[in-house]
Amino acid sequence: MRETRGRCLCGAVTFTGLGSLGPAEVCHCETCRRHTAGPLMSTWFADGLRLDEASELRWYESSAIAARGFCGRCGTTLFWRLKGSENMSVSAHVVEGEPAAIREHVFIDEKPAWYDFADDAPRVTAAEMQARFEAWQRRQGTSG
Repeated sequence: MRETRGRCLCGAVTFTGLGSLGPAEVCHCETCRRHTAGPLMSTWFADGLRLDEASELRWYESSAIAARGFCGRCGTTLFWRLKGSENMSVSAHVVEGEPAAIREHVFIDEKPAWYDFADDAPRVTAAEMQARFEAWQRRQGTSG
């Protein structure tokens, strides 16, 4: 099985991605932009990840549907997950290696006009993302 290492800026939180590295997803929602000072570029690993050192890992419930993991020592943005899920997206900038491509841009209708990306990946609106979240909650038997 392929393993990829990742860490925060100061090295207080380290992890190993298991399996292949997925493509990037770029989130343009206001919460991600305020949290990261730009769009959040995240990825995932085919077989999940293993936290190797997590004593400084902190979670912030940033919305009704999601929580964000960050290093309590240096502040590095590390993870994003839907509430009720153990699956985590990983900031694409904290892994060794790079995603091969951008899979899609989400919350594209919240993107400010002053920046843009030149790729041709699909663009998904806030309403389309809300429908995805609601479908996931129905499959999980939860509501929010």
